[in-house]
Amino acid sequence: MHNTRKNRQPRIIDSNTPPRIIHQDDDLAELCRQLKETGWFAFDTEFVGEDQFRPEVCLIQVASERDCTLIDPLDGLDLQPFWELIADESVLVLVHAGGEDLSQCFKSIGKPPSNVFDLQIGAGMVGHGYPISLSRLAKATTGLKIHKSQTLTDWRKRPLSPDQLRYAVEDVTCLRPIYDHIHERLVSLGRESWAEEECAGLARIACEQDNTDRWITRLKGVRACTGRELAIARELVHFRDELAKEYNRPARGVLKDYLVVEIARHGWTDVKRIQSLRGVNLGASAVRRLTEAVQTAKALPPDQWPDLPSLEDSPREEVLLSLLSAVLRDHCNRENLAFSLVGKKQHLRGLIRSYTRPDEPAEPHVFSAGWRKVAVGELLEAIIRGDRAVRVATVGKKLGLAFE
Repeated sequence: MHNTRKNRQPRIIDSNTPPRIIHQDDDLAELCRQLKETGWFAFDTEFVGEDQFRPEVCLIQVASERDCTLIDPLDGLDLQPFWELIADESVLVLVHAGGEDLSQCFKSIGKPPSNVFDLQIGAGMVGHGYPISLSRLAKATTGLKIHKSQTLTDWRKRPLSPDQLRYAVEDVTCLRPIYDHIHERLVSLGRESWAEEECAGLARIACEQDNTDRWITRLKGVRACTGRELAIARELVHFRDELAKEYNRPARGVLKDYLVVEIARHGWTDVKRIQSLRGVNLGASAVRRLTEAVQTAKALPPDQWPDLPSLEDSPREEVLLSLLSAVLRDHCNRENLAFSLVGKKQHLRGLIRSYTRPDEPAEPHVFSAGWRKVAVGELLEAIIRGDRAVRVATVGKKLGLAFE
């Protein structure tokens, strides 16, 4: 429901105008009332998370018809009214690459974001590429130039400098003009419902809890592990998360990924042996707890071991993967769709294996339903079934692929 309650054209707020900064709960409540009445707003957050377990929200920027307002969480504000607004389906919320920003809503009040439009997703559906930086997108759609000079600033320090304030304002004041441009293009292409579906999916992802089984698939070298070794790796990931919470440090700073895999593959439970590994910076007590985690995993029966799907393709699957990748990329180029938004290699692999390995259990591939099925899924399915053929031909005075 990406429609604002008011149809008048919003003005572009001057980023050089000093923003209002909210320090009191009463002022925040009034801002939320105004935003709900307006029916839309753009927002962004500034995090600091490189040196702690959970990123700390240090600043929230909000822009609507009236002005740009900064909310200072470091003043101890009760942010629940604001997160409730993010979850309000009657209010359109504009973000750019807002997955991490939106996740704070669910973490704070246990409710999912509702009527969200992510400009980065919309851009990928109208020919601007995906992912695309805010500065590039602003330039391409509105001609606005954004000065991204504070990307490494420490947002915990107070008072905020004039440069920090300008940066914070620019991050949100350009979002509505960009939205208007993208939304108009989506409507003209008949893709407004596609963007709504994908943005709703982004909101669902923002509510997902950490999944350890999915985490271990990201560990380099883990796919060479046996089932028992995978069980140890999973237990070690659990362990380092617990330790990271206690220390308030990033999980990978507590125990590097390569150490998780190395310990899992050898099944070490000797404290001195583990302490001798290069990169282990844990005290004796923590290492003893680590060895207990390894022992716990070793005691699990085989039916409780993780089972990671193989990524090794057969020679026939490799050919099909190359063919469908070329088809997908060519089709996306012609249709002004971002290839990296529509599908990835693993998604094509899922489609192919639904035909080459029909007896293996598998989740429905992303091209089997929704906007991706309409955009390209039916074409890919027809090709892999042999119902349509692919040939090289001149298409619009350019050499490309043709489908018969």
